[in-house]
Formats: sequence, structure tokens, C-alpha cells
Amino acid sequence: MDITAKKLIDFTSRLQLSDLSRVAIKAAKARIVSTIAVSLAAFDLEPVRIARKLADRVKGNPPASIFGSATKTTPDMAAFVNSAMVRSLDMSDTSVMAAVSHPADAFSAILAVAEAEGLSGADLLLATAIIYEVQCRFVEVVPYNHHGWDQTPVVALGAALGCSRLLKLNETQMYHAIALAITPNLALNQTRTGKLSMWKGMAGPQGARAGVFAAYLAREGMTGPDEVFEGKFGLWKQMMGGERYDLPIPVDFKDHVFAVRQTMIKSFPTRFNCQVPVFTAQKLRGMVNVHDIAALKIESIRQAFERWVDLPEVWKPETRETADHSLPCTVAMALLDGTITPHMMDSGRFRDRDVVELIDKCSIELPDEFADLAPETRCCRLTATMKNGETVIAECRRSLDDDIADPGWDQAVAKFTTLTAKLLTPDTQKKLLALVKSIEKKKSVGKLVKLTKIQDMQG
Repeated sequence: MDITAKKLIDFTSRLQLSDLSRVAIKAAKARIVSTIAVSLAAFDLEPVRIARKLADRVKGNPPASIFGSATKTTPDMAAFVNSAMVRSLDMSDTSVMAAVSHPADAFSAILAVAEAEGLSGADLLLATAIIYEVQCRFVEVVPYNHHGWDQTPVVALGAALGCSRLLKLNETQMYHAIALAITPNLALNQTRTGKLSMWKGMAGPQGARAGVFAAYLAREGMTGPDEVFEGKFGLWKQMMGGERYDLPIPVDFKDHVFAVRQTMIKSFPTRFNCQVPVFTAQKLRGMVNVHDIAALKIESIRQAFERWVDLPEVWKPETRETADHSLPCTVAMALLDGTITPHMMDSGRFRDRDVVELIDKCSIELPDEFADLAPETRCCRLTATMKNGETVIAECRRSLDDDIADPGWDQAVAKFTTLTAKLLTPDTQKKLLALVKSIEKKKSVGKLVKLTKIQDMQG
């Protein structure tokens, strides 16, 4: 067993719920609420409908449920479909350091296994901390995106370990689950290049499904390749050109700031690095008449946007997947409308004439001062040159410390209430929030999934 795998397995095996601070537990619950909110809001999106259609044909023993409909299927298919809902709005929480992690992509994997195996809310809460720690510590130091790879294997790694802990796999079985999750699932970053397709939101779900499948295979005795990280053709050699990385996985949990506190809960259905630019656009909107802008200079983080700046699709998005990743498009929509909502993306607001005309007035610069602060601090500055020659500047910054300072419960509740207002009855909303708030006391997670059933599908 290689060093990296041993470190991950030791952490996964040793962590106890009692090792998490009250703040970390509250943060985990907030991210569960946020995840369910964005899932239900994405229930009818086309990629989700396609995934649901396939899952409806597959029956599981033991079964797991699909959010929104409570349809039963296999745990791995439930993980895929529910994770597809998590990702499709591009509104789940995110961590961006050396690379990108959407750790909630793996939550559907552990929930499916917890439901199928009749496990408790405390089990689910502990597994949540595990999937976040594994994925976020990986992307903290491994710049795999910059080497041309997508996030699927990172989600698969987190899901495999979270599910392994739920299934009470031993050290050897956990290693095989890791190997079986990673080896078949190295994914091309072509997924996030040029005109973005539906698969942009499915790459993480594929990892969630792979992690569930790998953990169950390992439990039944399936073995995976040796030295999956450090071998001759292992992950470090094939994905990272031979450079090895020491994952900052905690050994001593006392006073440790767990990764579940460090992700940013998104406010808008856009790419993570477009969140601060949207906040900046909202600020500028309060300072100017948007229709009097003659030119708009957008300054942001080089690491986040350099490879996107010259792509024609960014300047005239044709799909929602491209629009929610476009810096000029998201800034333009926020300036014109004051926010960005899922409905705006669904209705193709990004194609409207006033949005396109404002995009045409934009230019992008990626200054050294912002690059030097990233990724710990995300920055954006908007400089509007008005038709009368006046210059108006708005700037926003958000740091990792800002993310840590607030567990996010109130934000997640507000987000859940808004996104599910037309999907769940007020009574069901209250019951679901109350259940998550005390989830560590629940003997089963089955009721959590049942409460996600959309009101039009009741009965």
C-alpha cells in the first residue's frame, strides 16, 4: 500500500464524530441543507431528467431513493442521479485552492449507502466530514486541473472513503475501494473547455457513482491495482507528470479546522470564481445607472480566468453551462438585474440583447495584485467609464477566513427556503430543516430522503 493511500485510510478509520467541534458540526449541517436545496431546484433540468429516466429502469436490493420523487433504485444510480441534481444548477458549495473541489458531489453517495444500509444520522454526519476533508485537502495542494484533468477521480476518492467508513470496511478493503474508484475514472478537462455540454454537471456525479460502486465491490472481495498513487503508472505519474504530493490530511484532530467549514456556500447559480464578481456587480449597480455605462473593465483572478479570456464562447454564451462560467456574462446579468437566479439561467437570460450589448462593452484584465492574493483571497474590481466620461469603481474581496468565520446555517436555510418554496409545503420545509438540525440524533436517514418528495408528486 502506498503512502498516500495509507494516510487517507488512517484518517478515515480514526475520525470520530466527537472529534468535530460544535462549529464544524453546524457547518456540516448547513452544507447538507444547501445540498438538498440545490438538488430539488434542479429536479426538472434536462440532464437530471435524462439521469432519472435511466435510474427508473433499475431496481436495487438494497435500494436507495431519488430526491424529489422517492423512486427506488440501486445505491450507485441514486448517487449518480442525486449528485446530478446537486451539480446541475452550479450552486453547490465549493473549495478552490490549487484545484477545484465541489465536495457536495459526493454527499449523494454517502446518503445512498446510509439509506440502503439502514444507518443513522450520526453515521451520515461523520461520513460528510470525511468526504469534505478528503476532497478539499486533495485540491488544496494538487493542481490537477492545470494538468488537463477533471474532478471525477477526486469525487470518486472522497465518495469511496466515505462509503467505506459507512460499510465498516477494514484497511485492506478500503485500499481496494480507493484503487477501484480512481483507476477507471481519470477524466479529461475537455469537459470544461470551449462550449460546455451537459456533462459539465455530470463529471462529479460520475465520481459519486464510482465511489459507491467501488466500496461495494471492495466489500465483496474485489481487489484493485497496487500503488494507485505512487506506482509506475499510478495517479502521480499519469495525472501529474511524476510529481508527488503530500496531502495535508490531519493526524491530530485537536483544534483542527475541518474542511467542511472552509467551503463557500454559493449565493448564485454560477461558477465559484464568478461569485465575488457578481457581488461586485451588485455593489456597482447601486452606484451607477447601468444604461449609462460606456465601457466596463473587469479585473479578477488570473488563475481562475486566464485560460477562458480568449474563448469566443465566453463572450457570447449559447448554453447555460457556458453562461454560468462566463465572467463577462455573469457580471452583465448581475448589473442589469441585480442578481442571478436559476430561473434567469433556465430562461436563457444570457442570450437577451441587453445582456449581449453590455458584454460587448466589457474588457478583462488579470492583475498581479489579485494573482498574488489568490487562491486564499478572491478579488474583483469593476471600473465603469460612463457616457459623460466619469469613472466609477467598485471592488469586493472574500478570503478563506471569511468562509471559516460563518458556519453558514442561516445562509443555507434562507437558500433552502427560497429554492424549495414552490416544491415543498411550508410544513415539509420546517420538518426537513428540523430533521437536519438534529440529524445526529436520528436512528435512520430514511425520513430525510422521504421529506424531499416534491409536493406535486405526493400520493
